[in-house]
Amino acid sequence: MQIYDKLWKGIIEDLCPDFLYFFFPDMVDEIDFSKPFEFLDQELVALFPESEGKNRAADKLIKIYLTNGDEIWLLLHIEIQGYYDVEFAKRMYISQYRIADRYDKKVVALAIFTDKRKDFKPNVYETNYYGTKIHYEYRTYKVLDQEKEILELSENPFALVILAVLVAIEKGNTNDEELMNVKRNLVRLLLSRSYSKEKIKKLFTFINHYIRFGNSKNYSIFAKEIQSNYFNQSKNMGIEEILIEHYKQEGREETIVQKDRIFATNLILSTDFDDTKIANLVGVSVDFIKELRQEMAK
Repeated sequence: MQIYDKLWKGIIEDLCPDFLYFFFPDMVDEIDFSKPFEFLDQELVALFPESEGKNRAADKLIKIYLTNGDEIWLLLHIEIQGYYDVEFAKRMYISQYRIADRYDKKVVALAIFTDKRKDFKPNVYETNYYGTKIHYEYRTYKVLDQEKEILELSENPFALVILAVLVAIEKGNTNDEELMNVKRNLVRLLLSRSYSKEKIKKLFTFINHYIRFGNSKNYSIFAKEIQSNYFNQSKNMGIEEILIEHYKQEGREETIVQKDRIFATNLILSTDFDDTKIANLVGVSVDFIKELRQEMAK
């Protein structure tokens, strides 16, 4: 599940304004978009040192400003596992009060459920013990409850993120050939939008890696197909760097070599960098770059 965590974190950072318009339509008129968003990952680590590296990988804490000058922290939890957790609502409550206690900030919390269980969407934490009561509610969004037609009609780029997640939930056990066609349809929909080239690439990367192939070689095959048909060769995206690091950590050497080759090829075609600089950027040897140049020259 770690790859999904990293993809969610990357796409939220890459498309933060679109994310806010999609999930917080009642707030966006009051958000000051002229001020940069701040992602408070270190604050989350400080708040939950006991959970570091365990179940909080997909949590995000974002500082935003309103037009009236107020500072608000958005607490986001993306629930991927989908197991029945009787403590989930309590954990959401604990997150809120730890932020309030340590930083004295206003908190808006959202739980996004990307699992396959239709009956799992806790949104309230309550206790009542001899007249001492707590009632805490937070926002929720269940991907499985969404309608594809509405997502397909939406002009918000984050609707395509949700559509890709919904397809991944529904097509999880599908063979790779069918998944290729599913992804092609999503990419066609993506390219029908008037998004910037950079935004299209970020969304494509999310779609390609969130909908999981059985054979890891197919990620590179699909990326090459789409890139050759639709994209000009250009520099690698930030979310790609997150994925490269993930594959290195998993020890998936065959996959990472493919991604190194794609990254290096992009740099050779789109820059005038020498072999040493490209090797340093990609994290490979100079001989690797020289051999790649020789292959491309044939």
